Amino acid sequence: MSSTEQIPTEVLELARSARRVTVLTGAGMSAESGVPTFRDAQTGLWERFDPTELATPEAWEDDPAQCWAWYAWRASLVRGAEPHPGHVALAQWQARPEVNLRISTQNVDDLHERAGAAVLAHVHGDLFALRCARCGTPADVDYPPVTEPVAQLDPPVFEQCGG
Repeated sequence: MSSTEQIPTEVLELARSARRVTVLTGAGMSAESGVPTFRDAQTGLWERFDPTELATPEAWEDDPAQCWAWYAWRASLVRGAEPHPGHVALAQWQARPEVNLRISTQNVDDLHERAGAAVLAHVHGDLFALRCARCGTPADVDYPPVTEPVAQLDPPVFEQCGG
């Protein structure tokens, strides 16, 4: 059975005739590519890590080396994932000249972009759009490769302000 045989005819016709489309994606989209979600029982990242210790401005102020290590590990997980057919299908749909398709995602990864889509908004931020913690200027730095979680990893110094 093809994938279109599983979709109701009415839905297919609406999608085929749509000229302005907005798509909102969330954790399930990235999970299909192997990126761990935050809330899944037993496998969600918040099952193993406390968000208040890793993903808040206060956590960064308290222990930037711990936060940087965790984010570098997450970035490595995302880099190891590949866009799946759903990402590719959205990119192809968006590329059709007669369609104005906008994607907003709750995901912080770059899987839509790697599939060839433009993302209107990353609602919860972009894991790879790094900024200086002191002045907020976009920083041209990258995460080091981290294949396993580590407790501490010194963040880079932002040359422009020393932050």
